[in-house]
Amino acid sequence: MTRARPELAADLSSAYPGARLEPLVGDASSRRFFRLRLPGGETRIVMDYGAPFTAPPDDVALANLLRGAGLPAPALLDVRGASGCLVLEDLGDLTLETALGRADEQERERLYVAAVDLARAIARDGTPALAASSRAQGPALDAARFRFEMDFFLEHFVGALRGITPDPALRTRLHALADAAAASSAPVLCHRDYHSRNLMVRGDGSLAMVDFQDARWGPDTYDLASLLRDAYVEIDEGRVQRMLARFGGGDDLRARFELVAAERMIKALGTFGYQASARGNPRYLEAVPRTLVRLRRTLFADLRLADLGTLLQGARLLDPL
Repeated sequence: MTRARPELAADLSSAYPGARLEPLVGDASSRRFFRLRLPGGETRIVMDYGAPFTAPPDDVALANLLRGAGLPAPALLDVRGASGCLVLEDLGDLTLETALGRADEQERERLYVAAVDLARAIARDGTPALAASSRAQGPALDAARFRFEMDFFLEHFVGALRGITPDPALRTRLHALADAAAASSAPVLCHRDYHSRNLMVRGDGSLAMVDFQDARWGPDTYDLASLLRDAYVEIDEGRVQRMLARFGGGDDLRARFELVAAERMIKALGTFGYQASARGNPRYLEAVPRTLVRLRRTLFADLRLADLGTLLQGARLLDPL
């Protein structure tokens, strides 16, 4: 068992004799992931937190909450606090991002229908489960959180990555967007990072979700915005409109969607800037051009947002890197 922390490798060797650990590409967090290959051929996923823990991490409570609501999260098979890891069901390697890249038009439509239906199920079935849980008073994608994300964008994308000192009016306008996005609907359970790299396509073609440790209360269009304005894949506007219609809610939902999508894309740019400038990880910069194009289109197509577009354009923040 190589490339794992010695204490993690030793613990797993003891618990699963003869098993092998293979490192996997992780997400933007500090966690590390491995595939555990058992001697009989079965596999598991190991989520390494980097240090022992006594209190179970949020992933445990959220996995139990999601699965209790009938939602497709990986089964939690083992909690090993002494070595600082969880052992999870292996959902395979096929992400929605990869599947979309391989699919023909009919299959792409089927995959998006499945993803939108799952987003609707998270809101419909996950919301009462969250309300009845110990996390009912937990964190939320509220105005304070959205304002923090706007400030994060100004610090890490505008300042650190672009080297631009923004006009104070831009911060004021971004905070107004944060307030409006947070007030756009009654809160529901949101995955919070519901995009093509966090949805797995299982062998039967169904979807399951991963990387849900930040699930929380938020606007009902937040996961839709993450999916349909996904920075990692191309999606034509006709499909976006069909998927919004499938989710339901009519013109009112579409108006809420555009507001939340603008906030979500600006938040994503802040994350991409942080990864590149603070963590030395340029991987996410490839998603910046697509996000800027979509953000520009969203802002100038909506009378409620055009003034924000003008402010960003005037500061050259919608220009290519």
